[in-house]
Amino acid sequence: MKNFKKLFVIILCGMLSAFIFSCGSTGGAAASDGFGEGVPYAGEWEPFTDENDKGNSTVKMEVVEMDGMPAYRFTGNVTTQFQYGFVGWQIVPDEATMALLKTARAISFKFVGDGKRQTIKYRISSVTDHAHFEYHFFGDAGVPERVEVPLRFFMQPSWGSPARMNQNNVTDVSFQTHESWRVAGSSTPFEITIWDLRVHP
Repeated sequence: MKNFKKLFVIILCGMLSAFIFSCGSTGGAAASDGFGEGVPYAGEWEPFTDENDKGNSTVKMEVVEMDGMPAYRFTGNVTTQFQYGFVGWQIVPDEATMALLKTARAISFKFVGDGKRQTIKYRISSVTDHAHFEYHFFGDAGVPERVEVPLRFFMQPSWGSPARMNQNNVTDVSFQTHESWRVAGSSTPFEITIWDLRVHP
């Protein structure tokens, strides 16, 4: 009986250690979940700011090259002239990509950031209060990383009105700075480069 209890404790400890390691090893990026190579996301990249909310945050987009393909570098400053200051960029999909988004199982991309937390959003037209389905990510400053986000990982923020994720209502994929920890009167410079955005149907 003692040997059985000892074996049980060893197995339990091993399972607990594996769980802790897996939780701690993902950082801010979702590990690959076996969704295959995916299809490049084709569309127009369009930055936006909080100007319509009377904010004065800024964003600049440059097209550079990473891994032999176009990459989109965003720099700017997020302020609190609008209390919840933000900037972002949407990727308006072409017709073929829109069809893929309606059956997507995951979205992936590569990025080099500045160490700050950022957000990718899977936006659907039935969300009317801006509480779109989102996933937060981050990485070490200056270190290229790849993120693969299964659709089931996209969640609405708690402040929004709950909606069902009806993929037939998808409009696009977008990114947005995530600066909710800032204090009034502050400003936050940021820099992030994103490339190889893919849809995994």
